[in-house]
Amino acid sequence: MNKYIIIIAWLLLPYLTSAQGGIVVNGANFNVEAGTQVRVEGGGVTSQAGDIDNEGNIYLDLNWVQNGGLSTYTGNGWMWFEGTGNQNLFSASALVVPRLRVDNGQRLVLLSPVMVSTQVDLMNNGNIELGANDLTINSGGTIVNYNAANFVVTNGTGSLKQEVAGANVVFPVGETIYNPATLNNAGTTDNISVRVVDQVQTGYPVGGVEIDGVVGKAWFIEEETIGGSDVTMTLQWNTADELLGFDRTVSGISHWDVVGWDRSPTWTNATNVGGTSWTQTRTGITSFSPFAVEDIQKDLPVELLTFVAKRMNVTEVQLDWSTATEINNKGFEVERMLENETEFTQIAWVDGAGSTTTVQKYGLLDNNSYSGISYYRLKQVDFDGSFSYSDIRAVRGIEAQGEISVFPNPTENFLNIRFADIESTEVAIRIYAVDGKLLLNRTETLAVDQVIKLEETQYFAAGTYLLQMVFDDGTIKSKRFIKSRI
Repeated sequence: MNKYIIIIAWLLLPYLTSAQGGIVVNGANFNVEAGTQVRVEGGGVTSQAGDIDNEGNIYLDLNWVQNGGLSTYTGNGWMWFEGTGNQNLFSASALVVPRLRVDNGQRLVLLSPVMVSTQVDLMNNGNIELGANDLTINSGGTIVNYNAANFVVTNGTGSLKQEVAGANVVFPVGETIYNPATLNNAGTTDNISVRVVDQVQTGYPVGGVEIDGVVGKAWFIEEETIGGSDVTMTLQWNTADELLGFDRTVSGISHWDVVGWDRSPTWTNATNVGGTSWTQTRTGITSFSPFAVEDIQKDLPVELLTFVAKRMNVTEVQLDWSTATEINNKGFEVERMLENETEFTQIAWVDGAGSTTTVQKYGLLDNNSYSGISYYRLKQVDFDGSFSYSDIRAVRGIEAQGEISVFPNPTENFLNIRFADIESTEVAIRIYAVDGKLLLNRTETLAVDQVIKLEETQYFAAGTYLLQMVFDDGTIKSKRFIKSRI
């Protein structure tokens, strides 16, 4: 004869039954009939070698734990988490939940894999945290009420799995913020898994971290049955996800194909989907692994190691760059744009090395006395006429203050002060930190067009400083400069 725990008597009521301290199903059958509401206040449900059939609603303030044995969970009712903090869901054996609702304003933390056959409802700012466990939406199931506050948190190796056929399927995922993927499969219907991490590597499984020219997210997308898929993929990110120099007007989805990045999307302007959210789409995807959103600058057939622009003096800017490898590289158009201009113009041409796998170094001295900000970039041109752009470098001009010039500014090491047509014979040079602390105080004897080199600045911490010059006639001139990191 089957055993029933004492709560079974309460279930004869047609509406709401409460249980405090939790429910333990130990070798019993626990049946919740259709139309019945069971609220477990101040506790959870623990099943040990017992069966649960839920056709109504089971409301939980704490956790759900199925320790195994002969424990099963059936029925078409809601498993409803409505606590005031994070709650856990665990099953020692495979667990299929027809209807799963997160209504706690916090997170439901999966401590084991979970399958949902009918619906996941992320209401009331409810998130599901996967950790190392998969959340699978079975064929015909759906996930609803997702948005930037309600999503599946992929903070480990666990993925959200859904069946994808010839209609758009949204995977509302993100590691720390909402970065969903939308998939449409014109090929063979398949179960596809998606998770997001908050960095892009130069290679997988081992590689450095990309720090510029990309969106700082990688989408790990895999098909269950290898082959047969033909996927259109749309990835979403926020402006704050864009790393240094990323240009969304010429961006696309790149794909890691085991040995390298497949950077063959159509480079287009990203689509704004409201406020600070953007998307890019790629079609014809038949193989899977990590995906990332990059700009066309990452498509350089020349692997740049360095590109540095540095003002040397009032009239000259030194440009230096080096490459690790080159493929069919005809050369570089060096382009410049002043801050009062709207377009880059070519200022020089430098021949490339064709194809090589050895390090190549290049340099150019630009005659540039512009006192504002100058912008430089390289246009790398192949022998077939195709081209790509490097990242942009900015250089400040030397701003004269009366008869005084201070350079380079910003500086990595020393600071130069040039005095032209100075009538005074002595000057007290003082440097103050932003908190007013005096860091340097020395007196110099002046001559016409003299340049005084302050080597002490190489030991300063990165930051902004005030340079003050007090002349023997009582004149005081001040200038701010920036000490950058070496």
